[in-house]
Amino acid sequence: MGIRKFFVTDIHGDKQGLKLLIKKAGVNFGLDQLVFGGDMINRGKDSAGVVKLVKRLIEQNLDTVHAVMGNHEEMMADYLLRGDKLWLQHGGRETLKSFDTVFADEAIRKEHMEWAYTLPLLYEDDEYVYTHAGLDPRNPLEQQDRDILWMNEYDFYQYPREVLLGLTRGKAVIHGHTPVERIYYDGVRMNCDMGSNTYSIISERGLGIVNLTEMTYLVYKQSEKKLEQRVIGRY
Repeated sequence: MGIRKFFVTDIHGDKQGLKLLIKKAGVNFGLDQLVFGGDMINRGKDSAGVVKLVKRLIEQNLDTVHAVMGNHEEMMADYLLRGDKLWLQHGGRETLKSFDTVFADEAIRKEHMEWAYTLPLLYEDDEYVYTHAGLDPRNPLEQQDRDILWMNEYDFYQYPREVLLGLTRGKAVIHGHTPVERIYYDGVRMNCDMGSNTYSIISERGLGIVNLTEMTYLVYKQSEKKLEQRVIGRY
């Protein structure tokens, strides 16, 4: 079996679902690549546990596991560094309690929080560019600013294919941020946010792990606590 590429995004505090998906997908950390697409925290019950797990996986597998930050990590930074209370309205209070529970040692707690909000805006391999919400073609790939963490899916999908491919040097963009019920690939963009603890329809809330090599994905449906395997749609 060759190297496979996996992507998980918008976990939103579901450590149980994340561990189940990684196990069921059979990720081989010594060989397979796994990229996390941001928004590890808020909404769910175990934000700190997710951050702890992802950080450990990266430190143990520096060559194969990577992560980018999301807008929820950005909100946490704005609160901790500048006192912006927007974060508290989007699950920040529960996330603070989670970090207090998981990390009794204040120094270790701060270390994990700082790690989460200082992750890069994007990761790039030989096939794809991974980012949380989108990319801005007006800036070179190496000079994207933090506004892309909040990019509206509608705006991102208005950019012509050739413009985005020119920006990424021919690579498709793998992202999340906007909850969807099914994953589709248009040859340039793929939104993989399955609405973990966020989607307006509770029965459709899920966390997904995408197998980019096989163009399939596993979804953990949170309300029913069951797994579904699906094929990525194309259009």
